[in-house]
Amino acid sequence: MNTMKLCCLNQSQLKGLKNELLILHEQLQADLQAEQSDQQEELRQLNCTEVLDRSEAAAVTGHNLTSLSHIKQLEEEIRECQNALQRIESGHYGCCEQCGEVIELNRLMANPAAVLCVGCQSRDELHRTRGSASCF
Repeated sequence: MNTMKLCCLNQSQLKGLKNELLILHEQLQADLQAEQSDQQEELRQLNCTEVLDRSEAAAVTGHNLTSLSHIKQLEEEIRECQNALQRIESGHYGCCEQCGEVIELNRLMANPAAVLCVGCQSRDELHRTRGSASCF
């Protein structure tokens, strides 16, 4: 069922979405560098301070885990932008990766890195929600 259709974006729309992706990619890169720099500084300060009590150590560990999680999220969003830019270059941008249908322009404008149409995204989220709910 993964037949690629020619996507119905005109050159102007494609250029605008590509520019949005480039701006988003640049912002994400800057955010990632800032987060990594902050984390390195915090670790440097931690190495220079006295031994922490348990509550201080727990707070620092929690903050470091949150920071690492944020870094991973930023890295994933950067990959999504890069993949979208590659799809533009290859001519596959704007087509749902599951069903091959055209991804609605409004969806691409809201999330230019989208790979799924609204229907497939909804089914995917419903499936994930049901899967995680059965784990409890």
